[in-house]
Amino acid sequence: MKLRFIIFAAIFGLAASSFAQARSSRADREKWLKEVREYKHDLLVEETEMSQEQQDEFLPLYSAMEKEIYQVNFDARALENKISSSSAVVSDLEYEKAAEALAEVKQREGEIEMEYYKKFEKILSKKQLFLLKRAENRFTRNMLNHNRRGQSSKTK
Repeated sequence: MKLRFIIFAAIFGLAASSFAQARSSRADREKWLKEVREYKHDLLVEETEMSQEQQDEFLPLYSAMEKEIYQVNFDARALENKISSSSAVVSDLEYEKAAEALAEVKQREGEIEMEYYKKFEKILSKKQLFLLKRAENRFTRNMLNHNRRGQSSKTK
């Protein structure tokens, strides 16, 4: 586990430095996102102790779930940006509909997760399903901690 974290830190160090040099480069961003996704998938596989057969079934499904959740969030951000950057007067009804749509994002994410959870149940054991959620939380904590460390070093 420590070795994985060291690899993760090295990847993020390299990605952060290359990202700082060329923030606008789409290729760099895509490379960084791919590395983060691979790290996350490796962490999930390791933490849940998936067999190769389980990995072959699970990872494509998990990627599909991530894409669906990403799209829900992307659409919500697009709507938010549309309303925020509108040069025309935005009506109360438009604000209401936009606020409602933004509030429903978390609900939609949960619906997608439950839809895929039912599919994951056919691949993973009950213990692995539990460990999967724990590993996802660990991944999020690692990302937040890494970001916090990066932010605090920028302010010094």
